Amino acid sequence: MELILIRHARPELQQVTDGIADPGLTPLGWEQSRRMARWLASEAIDHIAVSPKRRARETASPLADQLGLDPEVVEGFAELDKQSQAYIPVEDLQDERHKHILEKMRNRDWAGLGYQDPDDFRKEVVAAQLDLLERHHGKRIAIVSHGGTINAIVASILQMPEMFFFQPGYTSISRVVKSEWNDRWVVRSLNEEAHLHAGPNTLEPL
Repeated sequence: MELILIRHARPELQQVTDGIADPGLTPLGWEQSRRMARWLASEAIDHIAVSPKRRARETASPLADQLGLDPEVVEGFAELDKQSQAYIPVEDLQDERHKHILEKMRNRDWAGLGYQDPDDFRKEVVAAQLDLLERHHGKRIAIVSHGGTINAIVASILQMPEMFFFQPGYTSISRVVKSEWNDRWVVRSLNEEAHLHAGPNTLEPL
């Protein structure tokens, strides 16, 4: 039994004054998602679960089309910022216009950002993961979601008190598997990005 944890591809920057930010992918993001799909083409993936956020659903679409699978939208895999009116890619946070957001993140002012409480978020993600595993027992499942969601799953498997301990790259692949020795979940890999740099037209690391 294996979970293939895939972060979404590069999204657009979006800020709204009414409603919730839900940007789609940039052209680079679409290319990242296609490369990820080609990389996983030979793997026997049984099921795809996806965050309801547009950036995750679009990232999953090339893989789903390639495998002939219909992704399952799992509300519990949405990101910490799921109620926020702004989505600022981390690369843009150094811009003077957005440094106040970066400062709030560094100070963990989640309420000031319109983010969910991290402890509640982690519980929600883990509950969604356990439900998925129960319904698809013994399967290899690809979960296309977010950096926070992936951190929550892996940190819980490792029994780490700190949830945010690594930064998944766009369309990075992390794998957790059920051990053949003791029935425990173990981490097989984190942050695989070879698919972005394979072939003659290498993408810039983002």
